[in-house]
Amino acid sequence: MNDIAIRAQGLSKQYTIGRTQSQWGNFTKKATFVKQTDADIVWALHDVSFDVRRGEVLGIIGRNGSGKSTLLKILARITKPTTGEADVFGRVGSLLEVGTGFHPELTGRENIRLNGAMLGMRRAEVNRHLDAIVAFAEIDRFIDTPVKRYSSGMYMRLAFSVAAHMQCEILLVDEVLAVGDAHFQKKCLAMLGRQQSHGRTVLFVSHNTGAIRNLCQRVLVLRSGGVIYDGAPDEGIGKYMEMVGASTDLSLKDFSGTLMAKILMTSLEINGRRGFSSVCPEENVTFVLKGDCLERIPKFRFSVSVSRDGVRLFTVHDVKAPVPVEKGPFRVTISIPPYILRPGLHTIGIGGHDGGVYAIGNDWIYANDIASLDVRSEWSEMNDFGGTGLVNVPYMGTRECT
Repeated sequence: MNDIAIRAQGLSKQYTIGRTQSQWGNFTKKATFVKQTDADIVWALHDVSFDVRRGEVLGIIGRNGSGKSTLLKILARITKPTTGEADVFGRVGSLLEVGTGFHPELTGRENIRLNGAMLGMRRAEVNRHLDAIVAFAEIDRFIDTPVKRYSSGMYMRLAFSVAAHMQCEILLVDEVLAVGDAHFQKKCLAMLGRQQSHGRTVLFVSHNTGAIRNLCQRVLVLRSGGVIYDGAPDEGIGKYMEMVGASTDLSLKDFSGTLMAKILMTSLEINGRRGFSSVCPEENVTFVLKGDCLERIPKFRFSVSVSRDGVRLFTVHDVKAPVPVEKGPFRVTISIPPYILRPGLHTIGIGGHDGGVYAIGNDWIYANDIASLDVRSEWSEMNDFGGTGLVNVPYMGTRECT
């Protein structure tokens, strides 16, 4: 028991969906409650059990609504489980809903002291870390300005910095790295890495599979409130990506761009499979994109982007230069030669544009994380064993001996 930081046994959490019926009459609104039925009961968590050792970094991943945030709120004592028990052995720091408790009329300095107290920090402890908190948040010039005048990025950077500098044995982190620019997110990840190196236990919820892979020693995958996998990060991330790719209806995906009303993408197949595909390095990777063009577009080319660990490796197009797309159904095929992608899990984005840079005035459409592709680790003599990097580039040089 001495090496256990967290022990969860049979955790379940039930919520009741409240429903009302509104009746209008004589310009007044009257609400009457509808009788509760079994359909109004939702189990956010169901029979979740696991242990976390001291000094371990545990990643928790799953689709939206799978119970990740509910689990952390139970461990942080924000909410109680309906059934089961959660034992936490040590002082807990929570980075859930960062910024809760900030008062808009108070300055940044005053809010550091207020928020630190709410997080359980003593006054002397806050004062000792105040300079480091301000420096990490990069708001030195504005520390004595009321936070109501902060930008949203400044606000969230300060909130993260306060919570991250709390001295605790256990740190609960819930997708706060979605805030801030790329530079600040990198600083946040580095700080979380230092938390683990100092022997702190970290529970990290994120949709960033690259961060999960780099930070975590173990992964829990949640689906519909239950644990479907508990083990090594690579395999857990693979199961998560396969689960995410299970929704193959592209109309449910988050497309953006100026051409959303003109192009309807309906399906993407990777080597004949939708959502998730696994290939060997020596295979061609063939993408088949289908859909409908709702009106003629005078200049356009389709694209497939390949990313790994949150980094886009490259984008390939169906044609060299944009050409017209006629109104009606379309079928686009794009292929990647063998031995380009190294073993590992990749995410796929699809879209297209008119040939210009993605900027205001250009016509484009795009969506990230449409599907996932796992390149298996079955190497052959065609792979560069000694090479490094995220892609495998063939030998391209020449040598002359004199």
